[in-house]
Amino acid sequence: MRQRTSRSAAAVLAALALALPVAAKPPADRPVMVGGQQDIDACPSVAVIVPLREGGDGFVAVRAAPSLKARRLYKLLPGQEVLLCATSADGQWVGIIYPEPLGGPDVSECRVSMPIAGKAHAYDGPCRSGWVARRLLTVIAG
Repeated sequence: MRQRTSRSAAAVLAALALALPVAAKPPADRPVMVGGQQDIDACPSVAVIVPLREGGDGFVAVRAAPSLKARRLYKLLPGQEVLLCATSADGQWVGIIYPEPLGGPDVSECRVSMPIAGKAHAYDGPCRSGWVARRLLTVIAG
């Protein structure tokens, strides 16, 4: 009887293990690429973070890749200006560059408001970069 009970318990545990979701590995970081086109600015548009719904967490997460599962790099508040530099393949995410909100350079000092010759490369300037859901941005210039 004891052996039958332990087999039943093992079967139940095995079934539960199969039913539990497996934690998905977050996507690999994807840097925001700039440059590669000599006739347009590296980041041709400026946008602001939209006002957020009441009751939410009050910030927009900047991600390391264009995915909700990607690592969170930073939190931006409504009204913060960002530069739009790239778009994800599905068009739902935008690669942005933005100044450090507390004492960092101004958005005009991020060194992407001009063409950058040569091959496209990961942004390595004085500002921060990452990915934000397109629906959370309003273009104000460019």
